[in-house]
Amino acid sequence: MNKDTSDSPGSGARPDVLVTGASGFIGGHLVRRLAERGHRVRVLVREGSDRSGFAGSEAETAIGDLDDIGSLRRAAAGVRQVYNCAGKSADWGAWEDFRRINVTGAANVVEAAAHAGTVRRVLHVSTTDVYGYPVRPCDESAEPRDTGLPYNRSKLLGERAVREAAERTGVPVTVVRPVSVYGPGSKDFVIEIADLLLRKQMVYIRQGRVPAGLLYVGNAVDALIDACASESTAGRAYNLRDPELTTWREYIEALARGLGAPPPKLSLPTPVATAVATVSEKLYGLLGVKARPVLTRHAVHLFDRDQSYGTGRAQEEFGFKSPVGFEEGMRRTVAWLDSPEGRKHVAR
Repeated sequence: MNKDTSDSPGSGARPDVLVTGASGFIGGHLVRRLAERGHRVRVLVREGSDRSGFAGSEAETAIGDLDDIGSLRRAAAGVRQVYNCAGKSADWGAWEDFRRINVTGAANVVEAAAHAGTVRRVLHVSTTDVYGYPVRPCDESAEPRDTGLPYNRSKLLGERAVREAAERTGVPVTVVRPVSVYGPGSKDFVIEIADLLLRKQMVYIRQGRVPAGLLYVGNAVDALIDACASESTAGRAYNLRDPELTTWREYIEALARGLGAPPPKLSLPTPVATAVATVSEKLYGLLGVKARPVLTRHAVHLFDRDQSYGTGRAQEEFGFKSPVGFEEGMRRTVAWLDSPEGRKHVAR
């Protein structure tokens, strides 16, 4: 495992790192962790976006968007590393929004990094969803598969666009594919599930017995930083998850205990859940409803398929590890839910 010491934090006033998507869950945690590790950070955020996720980090703020190449170029000027954490992470929405952010926007980040002339590495945050929800989990030797679902398709095409931009410009790019990232501030795996539990609307699929592929956010951002700093990771892709094979039932029950809420009583068989999701999506599409359906095919795949993707490559090539285990990760997550900030998101 070799470290590129030329990208190590140093003295000086100019930021050496750019983070896009800093107002998001992973991006906000990453900014704070980079600052703790001595980096001078610049963040790219949209006008009016929530900046509480990286409050106290002393990050320099650049206003812009992924589809505004001029703002991206200004934000990337002079930095050595670029972390692209921006993306539309959702199981429902207009395809054009997914394409604009996850495909075109991702390629624009690499183009802006090339224009800067100082960037030594771009770290692109993707997802194991690019594998197309296989029946059995795989490692990075498996080819991504397009299921036609917008998140899966856009992240798959985004990886392709990033690689093509890297080949065209010569900028070294590393791709990471986290599985299910949870922790303080997580919308998808903490706030939304907590809200459903408190409203007694959460259900299991397949009794919740499927490995969830959890990754605590603190472990995730340390892995991003280590992967970006390693000489051996350029041009490579890496799955990331914690080693425990925690099931969805174990995770949801732990969250319910922390909330003082009852765990789900109902479990849907996969065929029933798939039918409900398919009909819901078609009805919402026909009626032009923009709100998220009660159940989506994406969500069914997530809770129905074993998410224990292999992480051997990351362990071997840049020393990936998970110092925060599930018990401690849940303790920190529940503590956040009990905090004033957490209660803003999940009222009790």
